[in-house]
Amino acid sequence: MRELHWKLNTSNLGKFEEFKRLFALHDYTLETTHVDLKEIDADPLSVIAHKVSQLEENTLVDDTSLEVDEAAIGIHVRWLLDHLPEYVGHKALWNVLLAFRKNDQVFIYKGSIAGMIVEPKGTSGFGFDPVFLPDGSTKTLAQSKPDHFNARAKAVEAFVNNELWKTCPVIKLWTGPWQKD
Repeated sequence: MRELHWKLNTSNLGKFEEFKRLFALHDYTLETTHVDLKEIDADPLSVIAHKVSQLEENTLVDDTSLEVDEAAIGIHVRWLLDHLPEYVGHKALWNVLLAFRKNDQVFIYKGSIAGMIVEPKGTSGFGFDPVFLPDGSTKTLAQSKPDHFNARAKAVEAFVNNELWKTCPVIKLWTGPWQKD
């Protein structure tokens, strides 16, 4: 039997409330923990594996990345917001990885939404929501974020349906670069 109560490590109350609602749709309960994690500067798979490796077992973490045509953004979403005019009109893919660890193994679930970078529209949401227009939608994520256009919802669906994207070993020791605040 799969555990129906989980912890999500995040300091973002808005993100926690969104995840809590999404988990509740599947009869899961979610509580929050907040361990301030220093993040490595690497590919999204390594970032999520390192984050979850710093926490106790069965604590969920998430990480968001954005793939934009002709741009090396990945985990550096804040960079995009400063360079937005250069990428308006470019195709993009919003990815959310949701992971936990058990023993020395990391279990990762993925949700993705394709779209385009547009001029900012809307005031709700956070991060790049005002500039991301999902394929098939007439509104940015900041104007409307129904679950079928929500990569977090897709990651939660993958998790509750046990549609594992990848597994990898924990990353306990990191000697590479770190993300800047």
